[in-house]
Amino acid sequence: MLIAYLLLILVIALWLAQIPDGQAAWRGVAGMAANGVAGVVAFLVAFTVRIRDFRAFGFRAVARPWRLVGAAVGVVAFGLSFLIEGLYIQFVTEANTQADFQAAATGGMLSLLALLITGALLTPLGEELVFRGVIANALNRYGRWAGVAGSAAIFAAVHGPSVIFLNAFMVGLLVGVLFRRTASLWPGLVVHAVYNGLWLLYYAKP
Repeated sequence: MLIAYLLLILVIALWLAQIPDGQAAWRGVAGMAANGVAGVVAFLVAFTVRIRDFRAFGFRAVARPWRLVGAAVGVVAFGLSFLIEGLYIQFVTEANTQADFQAAATGGMLSLLALLITGALLTPLGEELVFRGVIANALNRYGRWAGVAGSAAIFAAVHGPSVIFLNAFMVGLLVGVLFRRTASLWPGLVVHAVYNGLWLLYYAKP
């Protein structure tokens, strides 16, 4: 399943590379949408060939307080990412890897809305299905925290060698802990959606 996901991500990256810089906003929205779809497709592959039971992948109802905890953790993760980035840039200078998303966020109301739908809803759904629903569950057999740290590390690695790696690892750890505590995808999905949504709105600020 992970191989299928990585192949899809590679195909998406090659496709996005063909979109000219003059259409950076469209490239940002398309990238978010394609990433989310890739996650859903990869999950369906795993569901089809492995355990045909949605509950085994974390589709479990959870009490409302856990969803509220997820929202609060998403806000905390957003704040922590500023601390991580602030420390990172003291030692490393790198190109802006978020320029396309920033272009989409500042490209007008329609562009921002499309970015929020794809980046704060579709992408978190696809990624949580893959990294918690499938990968964390698979790694849990190797120990109590293997699913948490292992899925966070793989999640971060897929985001590439930049400050986003560190942010993704931090978010992956927080989401992984919630997934382990509740055996449900929903609290972590809320974390991911709130975190992404806040960053995209931050990109839209004047």
